[in-house]
Amino acid sequence: MALVLAISPFQTAHADSPITTTEFYKAYLDEAIVQKAHQAKDVTEELALYLADEENPLAVRAAVINAIGWENEQAERAASFAQLTYDKPLSELATTNLRGDERFVIGYLLAMDDYFDTREAEAWLADAKQLLPDSFTAALIHALVQAQPEVQSSDWTHVWRIVADVAFNTDLEMDMRPAAAEIIIDYMVTYSDKRVINPFAEQSRLALNIGASDFTLNGETFEIDPGYDTAPALINGTAYLPVRFLTEAIGGTIRWEPNTQTVTVNTAHVTMEMSIGDTTAVVDGEEQQLLGAPYIANGRTMLPFRFIGEALGFDVSWNSTSGEIGLTLASQSRN
Repeated sequence: MALVLAISPFQTAHADSPITTTEFYKAYLDEAIVQKAHQAKDVTEELALYLADEENPLAVRAAVINAIGWENEQAERAASFAQLTYDKPLSELATTNLRGDERFVIGYLLAMDDYFDTREAEAWLADAKQLLPDSFTAALIHALVQAQPEVQSSDWTHVWRIVADVAFNTDLEMDMRPAAAEIIIDYMVTYSDKRVINPFAEQSRLALNIGASDFTLNGETFEIDPGYDTAPALINGTAYLPVRFLTEAIGGTIRWEPNTQTVTVNTAHVTMEMSIGDTTAVVDGEEQQLLGAPYIANGRTMLPFRFIGEALGFDVSWNSTSGEIGLTLASQSRN
């Protein structure tokens, strides 16, 4: 699947929660069972049978639960599913006998039952994720539930990073419709204090110019690094970009060690370590040679644009005449 790029501005207004506000079932309304779930607002016998059938796609079952929703406060969705499917209370289920997809269904229903206390739901979904290690759907729903308690903290950026670790993990099987993932990520990027990338959106190309402290995305202009006079630079024929800007755009983190003048970059798919003035970088444990050594400008670490862009998963281009650097999120297939 080819992923494309969009940068979304930080929004201060948040709706209810990662669990209740990500209405991705709308991307599955062509499925009759999802329409029925949206109308029922509860777990009916027909819906329970669908949710319990391992032959039904996990993402569509997730959309059914998402469509049932959380608004009916009297409903005990997980308990209803257990009774209708196994003819016993949820508390009497032997979890060791349940498949990963069954644990996923129960965990997500529990999250919809009580999104104020998601500890039990998160435990079920963590088990499901372990049993379904390749599933993007299992990982993303678990991330949403895992992020829910973090909303109450003062560090909303951690909420975004939990989900970004899944959104940018190309080792996962893309078993969810990209349109559904886009709905989820569109909401979750509002928890970032940076302009970050939704890898499932339609917009694609990021352009920066040597010496300019802003960038354009499909003709719209944004500041690269608000509060800092940060701009790409050309030194000895090599174009440089600020590391933090691109890393945080894909939900990654940067750690600076002043004693050793070392920068460590961590993202969902790569770990890099570089030292100021050293042309050797360590990428996922292996040494790579850089065309130029990292340096610091206005409090920001700068790296050769092609190295940092490609390492973070972008296709890159350079126009020596105009001094324009182009960045497009690389096409990535998920098996």
